[in-house]
Amino acid sequence: MNKINQNQQSGNMLFNVLLVIMFIIIAVLIYILAGGPVPKIGRTGGIQSPDISQSMDNAQNGSVSKSGEFSDGLTNPDFSEQYSLDEFGAGISERDIFDRDIDGDGQRDRITRTRNENGTPHFYYKYKIELNKNGEYVDITPDGFRTTEGAECALKKLQFIFRPEFRVIKISRNWDTSWDTPTMAQRVEYSFDNGQLRSGTPRDLKVICDVRDLFN
Repeated sequence: MNKINQNQQSGNMLFNVLLVIMFIIIAVLIYILAGGPVPKIGRTGGIQSPDISQSMDNAQNGSVSKSGEFSDGLTNPDFSEQYSLDEFGAGISERDIFDRDIDGDGQRDRITRTRNENGTPHFYYKYKIELNKNGEYVDITPDGFRTTEGAECALKKLQFIFRPEFRVIKISRNWDTSWDTPTMAQRVEYSFDNGQLRSGTPRDLKVICDVRDLFN
């Protein structure tokens, strides 16, 4: 009789363990379907688990990193991958993806930053902004969301700020005669309006070579 009771208790314990595992699996599936991030691993960059609050604090602190260099406000990518260039040194060299809630709806949206090389000292970063709408990503990137980088000076840079609310600052100037010929720089700020990023009124700043010097 004791042996039968022991078998029944062992069977009950096994059943309870399987039940707990099943509940955990169901909870994970619900989290993913609700828009939670799915881990992605790149070929070379791998995966990181950033502290989102720390990342946002870094962005809010301005455009200068601890090293004193310009920062676009995007730190600790959730996905990072590097690529081989062609025989001329041109092509996409790296791609970083940042899962951040940018419209305050509690779901992680997506910002993708891609570095493009052309085989010269000049290159550019291209940005793509997507809102997470119940698991479907909607591209809301305004026109011209890319940088212009020269060996001597940067002619266009963007900075992402997340607090107190999401906005993007773009400072740019026109090319004239040569890369290091200073021209008038303009600043324009993008903010949310009815689910879209709208640009404000551009304003002149100063005649300058490298627009990175105008971020503060």
